[in-house]
Amino acid sequence: MTENNGGRNGSRDGGRADNPDLIDDALRLVDSLQRKLLAAGVRRGVDAVTNPQPKNDVWEEAIRMESDQRRPPLEELADIVRKSAPEVAGHLGRAGLSLADALGRTWGVVEREWDHGRAEAERARTEREDRERADRERDAHARRESPTGALTGDAEAAHREEQRSRG
Repeated sequence: MTENNGGRNGSRDGGRADNPDLIDDALRLVDSLQRKLLAAGVRRGVDAVTNPQPKNDVWEEAIRMESDQRRPPLEELADIVRKSAPEVAGHLGRAGLSLADALGRTWGVVEREWDHGRAEAERARTEREDRERADRERDAHARRESPTGALTGDAEAAHREEQRSRG
């Protein structure tokens, strides 16, 4: 700054007004607060050494008092159920859903295999019926062409086999 501009408030002393500066006040307040906090901390530290706290804290005291009281078994069981039931129910629910999913997928595999087995059995039955029909037609054709109308050796064996399978 130059001498021509008079500073913030138009005064010649570098911007300081007749009133105390706010920054100086804040610094004094912080310094005072630090001293008071330090003195309180030292006092507490001395009090902790000269007047020690009891060895058990509040939590330990509460646990000791609670464990000294004997509760009826039914009440203890009810407390266990109340605390554990939501967790157990959640686990059982998730396990049940997993089991239902696994059973559904298993049933799908079994059903597909049954359908495949039925189709295979139907195909095998159709092939067997076709073979038997062809055998009967061949036997009938052989009888018609035979001079005596009797079955030839191979046709007769096939006819006996057919009669035995029909049972």
